[in-house]
Amino acid sequence: MFLWIRDQKWLPALFVALSSSLILGGFDLVIQGPLTLIGTILLSIALALSRALPWVSIGLVAIGTVVPIALGLEPQLSQFQATLALLILAAFATKIQRLVAFSVSVVLATAVLFWVIFTLQSGETIYGVELPADDAKYALAIAGLVAVLAVNGNAWFLGRLLFTQITHVGTDFDRALLERQLAAAQLAVAEQDRRFGIAKDVTDLLLEQVSSTMVTAESGSYAIKSDPSVASRILDAVVGGVKNAFAEIRRLSELLGIQEAKAFALPGLRDLNNLFISYREFGYGVNFRESGDRLDLEDGAALIVYRIVFESLENIRKHAPLGTGVDIDFIWQEKAFQVLVKDNGEETAKSIAADESGYSVADDQRALVERPTGPGLTAMAERVALYEGIIDFIKVPGVGFTVSASFPNMAKHVRQG
Repeated sequence: MFLWIRDQKWLPALFVALSSSLILGGFDLVIQGPLTLIGTILLSIALALSRALPWVSIGLVAIGTVVPIALGLEPQLSQFQATLALLILAAFATKIQRLVAFSVSVVLATAVLFWVIFTLQSGETIYGVELPADDAKYALAIAGLVAVLAVNGNAWFLGRLLFTQITHVGTDFDRALLERQLAAAQLAVAEQDRRFGIAKDVTDLLLEQVSSTMVTAESGSYAIKSDPSVASRILDAVVGGVKNAFAEIRRLSELLGIQEAKAFALPGLRDLNNLFISYREFGYGVNFRESGDRLDLEDGAALIVYRIVFESLENIRKHAPLGTGVDIDFIWQEKAFQVLVKDNGEETAKSIAADESGYSVADDQRALVERPTGPGLTAMAERVALYEGIIDFIKVPGVGFTVSASFPNMAKHVRQG
């Protein structure tokens, strides 16, 4: 049933509300009479709206809890619907809504409890249970407060637990999250792998330099042996030190070679489909189009393209609401290549907020003169420049954000053989 409530906003909560009101409200009607229908109906509506309209539900819970007291009735069994509403709110509402719902439920339930305990006289009965003497009321009030906290706390935690367990653990969303983490790890490993490659090149250069120095030192040693002096011993020591350094550097070069063989495969164009699936599971409408004949890029160039798409999607995930549409275009034109990543995050946010204001001429002017900046965008531009590319970051007023990267000489970076 919880999956049903998760996937639908109206029907499941309405079904739960009707079922609980018929059962609990039926008992109230039989025991206390028709006046109980007012509180029952209010709490039933609150429960029915708990998934779709959380704030309205919280307000109705508050009214429905107080109404029986105002009508001079005993606490109603249908007030347990407030606990069911709290469970659903805890699962699906925002953080602020969840906290407000929990606070309202605890405060009002405590107020009703204290009213029953301290306003009624000793010897009166509630559902056939006789109230204790005045001396025992304080102990009963403390026990009741603990019970209220326990019931509402369990409802709140159960809602969060069920939501986490059913919505995330082992689901497509959970797998999408793992795919994203794997993609980020692949990029980190790829960067480290490239650094190792640079270190290996530098080490090879040092090997040549040390080798040349060693030959020169050995020649000098033979030349000065005719003159028995301290210089010969110094030169011999230099030769020994250089030989040791040469051996260490050779060992380091071999180690880096092993590291290169063990490194993970660099993420590239073949991994984009899994990335798109992950972000669709997150709730973004990713559409991918490709025109022209794809070039078989070398690993470094493919990694740059993958990183552009990955960083763009990460930026959308951080700043755009769920439901944002993302269009990704790969345009291959003989030697050149262009990648476009466009989103409608601003348009989607306005739609969710029911904001019909649109955008002004000032927004257009700012979009023309203000260039988006940030460390992530700067790093992306630097990587693109390594492959003679140009990247632009464009904010489209009233619509969203566009990333455009062009590589006029991408054919130079095609895999050989």
